[in-house]
Amino acid sequence: MKNYTFLALQGPDGTTSDLAPLVEAATKNGGRLSVLHLGPVPILSYAIMSTPYGAPALPDGWINERNDMAERLAKQQSKTRDYLKREGLSGEVGTICVEPAAFHDLVGLRAVYADVSIVQESLRKEKITFDNVVYGLLFDAPGPVILNAEANPKALAPENVFVAWNNSLPAIRAVRAALPVLKAAKEVTIACFDADPSQYADGESPGADLATWLSHHGCHVTVQEYASGRHTIAQAILERAGECTADLVVMGAYGRSRWNEKIFGGSTEAMIQQQEVPLLLSH
Repeated sequence: MKNYTFLALQGPDGTTSDLAPLVEAATKNGGRLSVLHLGPVPILSYAIMSTPYGAPALPDGWINERNDMAERLAKQQSKTRDYLKREGLSGEVGTICVEPAAFHDLVGLRAVYADVSIVQESLRKEKITFDNVVYGLLFDAPGPVILNAEANPKALAPENVFVAWNNSLPAIRAVRAALPVLKAAKEVTIACFDADPSQYADGESPGADLATWLSHHGCHVTVQEYASGRHTIAQAILERAGECTADLVVMGAYGRSRWNEKIFGGSTEAMIQQQEVPLLLSH
């Protein structure tokens, strides 16, 4: 991750100590660290008309909550700027204070020039906000997303990486996005679950072409085929990654429609919601 620009996204309860691993990673690799402090405000469901022909007036309660959140984020922003200055790091520190659904578009715009976006655990306290932030980064920004980095101190410089491979375009993009990490790792496991050996699916040797390509880049690669058995694919990934003592799981996100997974369930949704294993995603 040499010369990378990291973008950290924090919730209202985030602290400068949460940023310490990112500061260390950026410092070691000559990188930059930008931070976005995100604060959701209540959904504005109605407005009060002051007169029959006047402009709508916002409810006082909503305005007060919004102003309180904005003030809270401003204090965090000031602390973070001072912290990064003391650490000798460059990068922007911003705030976004909006209704949860609006984060989708706004974080995507802010992440355009980040090499990797890291969603911190403090954002999980507001599920709707968290989901919209993750979706915005996956669908409206070009770089990968890392979740659960706090779960493992090696997540940002992993020695053992587990690639959940299914030969899909999102999986290919995830591997390409993670290539600097894979090249620096001591061991890369390409894991194929319930592989289909047909010509138009995974082929006779699932993962072999990917292994050849990564090996040419200097990666130390092992290919494994697994059967999910009675587990879901997400459960199987977590179980096998644990057996391999992986520091990071790399996988493509939303090979199916996002709403299809939201309604019927799917591997991406399950992996996003789990909090035990660091995860690098790309769509």
